[in-house]
Amino acid sequence: MANKKKAEKRKLLTPKEHEIMLKLWTLEESGIKQSKVRDILELFKEDGSSMAYTTLATFIKILVAKKYAASTKNGVIIFIKSKISRQAYAELALKYALADYFAGDKDKMIETVKNL
Repeated sequence: MANKKKAEKRKLLTPKEHEIMLKLWTLEESGIKQSKVRDILELFKEDGSSMAYTTLATFIKILVAKKYAASTKNGVIIFIKSKISRQAYAELALKYALADYFAGDKDKMIETVKNL
């Protein structure tokens, strides 16, 4: 049982993966069905941060391996699209927060959220 829970936890995104997915979801919500890696890099620049193209490409490979995204290549251009919605990921993350921080007590979790 512990191994199963540990394996499930690996499905959660790291902070940098989460940041990339937020940018990808933002692009998709604006109507872009498949984003170019450069589109995501532009959003990093707009935020005042930066990331090397090769670093982002590596993170995309990780997101594809974790089944959060799908990528295709057309010549030298890499396209990426999400395989999970922002809402579905939020539900997954809340499920783990409920178990890890509130011992499954939904009322405690709701009270905490109300106090934010």
